[in-house]
Amino acid sequence: MGKKVTYPQTFFDHHHHSDLMVLLQELFVDPDPVNIEKEVVTFLVNNSLGMKDFPLIVGEYSRNILYRNDNGFEAMVARWSKGAVSSIHGHPFFTFYCVVQGSLEIDNYKRFGDQVEMVTTETLSQTEHFIFTGKAGTFDNNIHQVRAIEETLSIHISSDDSTKGEVFNPF
Repeated sequence: MGKKVTYPQTFFDHHHHSDLMVLLQELFVDPDPVNIEKEVVTFLVNNSLGMKDFPLIVGEYSRNILYRNDNGFEAMVARWSKGAVSSIHGHPFFTFYCVVQGSLEIDNYKRFGDQVEMVTTETLSQTEHFIFTGKAGTFDNNIHQVRAIEETLSIHISSDDSTKGEVFNPF
């Protein structure tokens, strides 16, 4: 079985993004993946999240929790230092991520027992996004590893605390 993901430093209290937090509060009351995708992408196209509003950790990425609902849904902004790499990890049943600024390279994996094998690589740039719905009650959905091609800001929404995701070893 995979191990728990160990994340870089997490930050809270981003009151300067209150419009986005109000939207997230509304969307998370009765979360619908299609509506979350549509509304968040529309918001990001029409509003700016400033890279400098979120802490930079050189060589890593910072996790910035915008909002957590009692039903488990969470929205987090990651600020990636150029070259930062995440572990190979899974997520709860619903995952949405969108590049706000910069570019990320994502390796997608398929699970084989306790290990995983890379199957595809994709690059996401500004406003490009991904949505995934998997098996509820598990934390090994949408297994991937993320690399920052350049300094990047991305938003991540999941159906539960993303730090519960499993970590995997490749073949």
